[in-house]
Amino acid sequence: MEIRVSIPFELLREKYLPIVFERGLLIEITLKAEVLDSFERKAFREVAFLLKKGGLRPTVHLPFMDLSLAGLDPWIRKVSLKRLFQGMEIASLFEPALCVFHSGYHPDYHREPREEWRKIFIEESLPEIFKLSSELNLVLALENVFEPEPEFVKPIYTAFEGRLRWCFDPAHAKVFSESEEMHWLRTLYPYLSEIHCHDNLGRWDDHLAVGAGIIDFAGLFDFLKTKALRPILTIEAKKEEDALASIKYLETLRNS
Repeated sequence: MEIRVSIPFELLREKYLPIVFERGLLIEITLKAEVLDSFERKAFREVAFLLKKGGLRPTVHLPFMDLSLAGLDPWIRKVSLKRLFQGMEIASLFEPALCVFHSGYHPDYHREPREEWRKIFIEESLPEIFKLSSELNLVLALENVFEPEPEFVKPIYTAFEGRLRWCFDPAHAKVFSESEEMHWLRTLYPYLSEIHCHDNLGRWDDHLAVGAGIIDFAGLFDFLKTKALRPILTIEAKKEEDALASIKYLETLRNS
């Protein structure tokens, strides 16, 4: 299981690129909406060239803030897909191993019409997304965020068997969903390609260092080993020291 560190593109370009090469870090590049609007295509190409020259193939987290890929309002859905497609096109410059994205499901809006929401996602939005991903040669992984339980999203993965992967975020499952993180893993593990690794205390999405909260990472790793699964492990930390602590913690679990 390879360990990666999530780094926003702008910080990678301005500060962390030399450190990445010096330490041989594997990374996941986060593409925020404001970054897509602020940098010219040339800036992304330059960083992509340097990474490729250094033999480092990243994963990419596509833009997600405010996006509603299966929004019931077709105008909202259209502009959300447009932003996602912009991110996918930029991501393709990096020739990423995997691209992670969010559905935009939100319980405040979609809990009652959730069947309609899921139908739109499966029948309208995802076919458009996969059309572009095929053209750009991108592999996609859908991350759990506010979705209520794994049984609700499983039909989405089965509808795109072999094409749609799962990025498991156990910390999101802990604070946002109605099911425990181990239930998510037991239900959706056949689709697993990546795990976002950060911790919390069970109330907020704190993004603490792995091991500093209440997420049962030891139990998760035991399950992965019983199923012979080797997903990408991507650390999502807010502080450098938390990222370094998380690397050590995950290395211990991985090697035990």
